[in-house]
Amino acid sequence: MTQNRFDQASRYAAKLDPFGLLVWLFAPEPLPLTFRGWLDTRTLPFPGDPDRTCDTVAWLAQPDGNEPWAVPLEFSLEPDATMFGRMLVYLGRLWLERRPTTDEAGRFQVVAAVVNLTGQGQASRDMQLGGGRTCLQVVERDMQDKVAEAVLAGIAAGQIARCVLPWVPLMRGGGDSGILERWKELAVLEPDARHRSDYGGLALVFAEAAGREQPWKEALKEWNMVESQVVLEWINQGKASSRVEDLLRLLQKRFPPGAPADVTAAIKASKDPEQLSRWFDAALDAATLDDFRKAMNA
Repeated sequence: MTQNRFDQASRYAAKLDPFGLLVWLFAPEPLPLTFRGWLDTRTLPFPGDPDRTCDTVAWLAQPDGNEPWAVPLEFSLEPDATMFGRMLVYLGRLWLERRPTTDEAGRFQVVAAVVNLTGQGQASRDMQLGGGRTCLQVVERDMQDKVAEAVLAGIAAGQIARCVLPWVPLMRGGGDSGILERWKELAVLEPDARHRSDYGGLALVFAEAAGREQPWKEALKEWNMVESQVVLEWINQGKASSRVEDLLRLLQKRFPPGAPADVTAAIKASKDPEQLSRWFDAALDAATLDDFRKAMNA
């Protein structure tokens, strides 16, 4: 399972203020620990996806360094039905193979947090048979169950970190005009220009995942996102992906049964939204598929 731009954006957002995000995810339970950093887990591929490591494994500990915890933070665009088994395996390997010190006797305590951008997950399971029991209880948060108005009120009151702002489009009420205006009022208070830019760009990425891209795009049309080049790249990826689908659908309707393999491959290979828009216009004007092919190569 390769990371899509929503996964990438989630991990990027998590690293803006790791502890602030974790405190919010674990609430209302207290988190009387400090964030020590992200663990190097490059030799621990996530089960079911040997090419991807979980690069958001937080190292938490008490101020004196005691009671160290390793907390994988995993994001899913849609709930993963196999997350229970995958996380069970990953936590086991994490416990076995990572140490907080060079002392062979010391081990991390492990617990996981799972964030579903859309849908409702079920990563926690409790299986019992006779006296035997296999239990995994993760901190699982479904963004669709969060109430945007309540979260913004918490941010305004200083009870929730501003780093949660990018996730608001995914929440209940996240497309309402009043919510968008309140979001901008709070986001503009962020003193770090780079973070302000990131908040806006990430909000647009997550708004697309929630099917709320248009109201957020309109609300943030004057938002300065120049600082956030990596997020702008994900936004352009989203635009290109949408235009690829539209163009292939148009060709299928105009020239049944649709684009041949070589034309389809060329369209899918394009990452330039402007080029795809020109090709879309050419498909509207072309009298034949050969005319369209010539327009592509013009």
